[in-house]
Amino acid sequence: MDNDAVARALLELADVLELGGEAPFRVRAFRNGARAVEGLGESLVEALKSGGGALEGVPGIGDGVLRRVKELVSTGALRELEEARAKLPPGLTELINVPGMGIKTAQQMWHERGITTLDALEAAARAGELASLPRFGKKKEEKLLGAITAYRARASAPKRWPMAEALALAELLCERVRALPGVLACEYAGSLRRRRETVGDLDVLVAASEDATASIMDAWATMPEVAEILGKGDTKTTVVLKSGLQADLRVVPKESFGAALQYFTGSKDHNVAMRTLAVRRGLKVNEYGVYDTAGSAVAGDTEEGVYESLGLRWMTPELRENRGEIEAAKDGSLPRLVELADLRGDLHMHTKETDGAATIVEMALAAKAKGRSYIAVTDHSQALGIANGMTPERLREHVKRIRQAEEEAGFRILAGVEADILADGSLDLVQELGGLDWVVGSVHSKLDMPKDEMTKRIVRAIESGLIDCVGHITGRLLGGRDGSPMDLDAILEALARVGVAIELNASPLRLDISENGARMARERGVPVAINSDAHSTRELDHLRYGVGIARRAWLGPEHVLTTKTADELMAWRKSRRAN
Repeated sequence: MDNDAVARALLELADVLELGGEAPFRVRAFRNGARAVEGLGESLVEALKSGGGALEGVPGIGDGVLRRVKELVSTGALRELEEARAKLPPGLTELINVPGMGIKTAQQMWHERGITTLDALEAAARAGELASLPRFGKKKEEKLLGAITAYRARASAPKRWPMAEALALAELLCERVRALPGVLACEYAGSLRRRRETVGDLDVLVAASEDATASIMDAWATMPEVAEILGKGDTKTTVVLKSGLQADLRVVPKESFGAALQYFTGSKDHNVAMRTLAVRRGLKVNEYGVYDTAGSAVAGDTEEGVYESLGLRWMTPELRENRGEIEAAKDGSLPRLVELADLRGDLHMHTKETDGAATIVEMALAAKAKGRSYIAVTDHSQALGIANGMTPERLREHVKRIRQAEEEAGFRILAGVEADILADGSLDLVQELGGLDWVVGSVHSKLDMPKDEMTKRIVRAIESGLIDCVGHITGRLLGGRDGSPMDLDAILEALARVGVAIELNASPLRLDISENGARMARERGVPVAINSDAHSTRELDHLRYGVGIARRAWLGPEHVLTTKTADELMAWRKSRRAN
């Protein structure tokens, strides 16, 4: 069982125990443990080979959590979790997956109405039986019905995997394939290569010597990650991985590898435009190569050659959506897109002070090792009690520790906060915000407000002049929760007018703002801050996912606030506030 699976099991244990009324400190311990496991820089399997000594003293992994981690890794299951599930009515845990429900509401349904299944919940809501519950009402009942409908639609839709999960698997599998005898080249393609926020399957391409094809197919079908073989042929094998993700391996001749990589990377619209252009030039392009009217190959071994044969410059996969990239490649106006190495700062992260797993110094040194030159520590404000949000007194003490940590780490650390944007648009800890280096304003509550009310809420926070950046603006969770309804045009207008940045939250389940929103921000001159929202040192690597989305939105370094030096950022902040 890998780190992510162990973390998911610990989180499920926390949820099940909380549903059953377990003491909050135990629930919190398992949630902290899950976060700590997610943030580990090494495999649990490897760490436990030496007895687990390397895990002792890791914040969030106490003796109790460590015992359960060992059980999960060694057996693949957790007896305590199975026993806790058995104590709850069947179907109850599914209720907390419905957007807007949460554990407290699920408990309320169970204890006050005897509702323990999704079908029973929907029936009660349709019959109007929930409106009389405390803190519920008719309006909330109607919203719940909408949430149930959305949840059922997502559950029945073809499953899509977050970019981060698919990317980790693709990189691992490609690394293994490249080590096989006879392999000349191996790359993943498809929507993952284009950095779509979610993917439906994996496409892996291999150029290999002809005599190695059969052994490569055999090796692919027997990879440790493979759960099932759907089809096995001479040049293509399709498997289902243990995660449930389908993965196709195609072996092509070396002289066709570039054409195949271009073709299977897509997108479909991009390829249609490519074929149309080829026809105009008297050529034919497909997954085998580019051919003239006599059927002779013009190009095919490299992507660059394929594009050059059509009079185009090579274009990065993130742009290949037929949104003007072919015209730009033709006239030489392709933009220089932002890269991970361009990011100097990371302006949204959490530490042990609230719901993070590492200290200020640990986060700073890890960010430095990953190439950043400054960070902002932005722990939660008091309104977010579930995340151990800070009171004014705690925030003031926290700022002192940030200043001390900056000296200890020898690294620029901005003292900040992630201040909750309250329901009326006012800001949590409003009296404290003026003395901070950086303020992220985020919505964490009442995410289902009507569109006009949510828009006014966020615009009021922007117009306060007290926030520097709006965090994860829609509040969406990919595959789990739709974003809040809002007038993004009106919000971007306010951001541009006041001079406030918008965040591209790189957490792989958020990627919020979306590529379309990031494109709109670029067009309106609103700076985009690509932030990790890291809750552990490991999660600082989230930035790479945000960069992928930014590139899809055609963002260059000049559009991204976090490419500035710390001094440039502070100068931007000062001039903005002066105006």
